[in-house]
Amino acid sequence: KGSALASSPGAPPQSTGSRARPPPEAGTGLFSLRSPCFCLGGMGEIERACAQPWHSWRSPAYPGWGMDGAALHAGVPAERWCISKRDLRFLRGRLHEASETNLIVPIARDPFDPHDSRMGPSMYTMVSDFLKPLTSVAGKMSWALLRHPEGLRCDIFITHCWAEGAYEFIDKVLHSWPCGRQGAWCCIFANPQNLDISGLISQPRTSPFALALESAPHVMVVPTERSGMYRRIWCVYEAY
Repeated sequence: KGSALASSPGAPPQSTGSRARPPPEAGTGLFSLRSPCFCLGGMGEIERACAQPWHSWRSPAYPGWGMDGAALHAGVPAERWCISKRDLRFLRGRLHEASETNLIVPIARDPFDPHDSRMGPSMYTMVSDFLKPLTSVAGKMSWALLRHPEGLRCDIFITHCWAEGAYEFIDKVLHSWPCGRQGAWCCIFANPQNLDISGLISQPRTSPFALALESAPHVMVVPTERSGMYRRIWCVYEAY
């Protein structure tokens, strides 16, 4: 989530590389960070050439594709950087496909079972191997604004600790979603993972987290069997 209250508590670990795999069929919206020439930072000519095939995967599922992420986040109020139940169902399907086709693979820090449909890859792995490369190519906006460039009303603030499995997280949120509520603000999806998150949270009381908390009539706490969530300082601060 950044480094204002702790030492980069939300910075996803870099995955260990492996040889590049052929991309799936166009239109699936998936790609792998594990190509040896893909870079998450500023891209040079080689990196741009490697990223170019992913532009063909642009689809109606990502209405914000091609917009300027920094400008988008400057123009849309932070409390509207939200996702819907439909977004989570869509994401679960894409992550399952990515695991089944070895686009997201187990590593030492996250030895998940690719065929397990209960836990799935950790949220750290989901961000580093799926959300960051996807949104980097799309325009460096958050996944929430890639799906909803105009934003959504913030009805729910989700607090969680990043250690949970992606499927575990999605299923618990969907099961607990309050009736009649539209949008949920969750840091992983709301914050632009390829931009300067540390700048966004340098003043916690005026950060996107605080703005969303003030706007949301509901707060959802998502626990995990892997770790105690209040070992993370940001979760403690959100409760405070």
